[in-house]
Amino acid sequence: MFNNEDSSEVRNRILKEAQILFLKNGYKGTSVRDIAKASGTNVAMVNYYFKSKYNLFEIIFEEALDIFTKRIFETINSDLPFFELIENWIHTYYELLFQYPQIAAFILNEVSLNPEGLTQRIKKRNPYNSFSRIEQRIEEEVKKGTIRETPAADFLLNMLSMCMFPFIFGNMAMTLMEIPSNIYNELIANHERYVIEFTINALRPCNNELKKK
Repeated sequence: MFNNEDSSEVRNRILKEAQILFLKNGYKGTSVRDIAKASGTNVAMVNYYFKSKYNLFEIIFEEALDIFTKRIFETINSDLPFFELIENWIHTYYELLFQYPQIAAFILNEVSLNPEGLTQRIKKRNPYNSFSRIEQRIEEEVKKGTIRETPAADFLLNMLSMCMFPFIFGNMAMTLMEIPSNIYNELIANHERYVIEFTINALRPCNNELKKK
């Protein structure tokens, strides 16, 4: 249908414009017709290259997930002091979720509709080394007395919940609070500091534990 050079250019243009629209309007708020119009193509061309809107979104999601997991795993596996690592880790979540806000919504959707597929996506990025590393760091800090006894799985679940939920809940929150997206984004940006302080304070030994030592 197209020569190789033109095909590559058209495909990349569709991907670029689709990403902008998905990030701006979400998956449901973006149509193939919108993507075709923004990329200067037509619906037939979008379907020719990507078969469906879902396939196109999957490509964009996979690319975003690669960036997301790479940055998170790099932070977890760093040799930063433990509390500094926690702060950087949470900041990385917020930074990436602001850049790719649809990741949170897509993960929620996959958990409901295709949990096995999402599990395989994550497994192929080998999260086990990073989990083992943070488990090791927690054990080391417990022995040093800088943090209380903390199961690594519980800690990771808390981290994921606090970082992901504000982005998953975003649309509903803006509707309930009757505020525009820029105000909500400012609220979430400020919330990052609260999450960092809450997480670190929850890890510190309480006064009774310190007295026992």
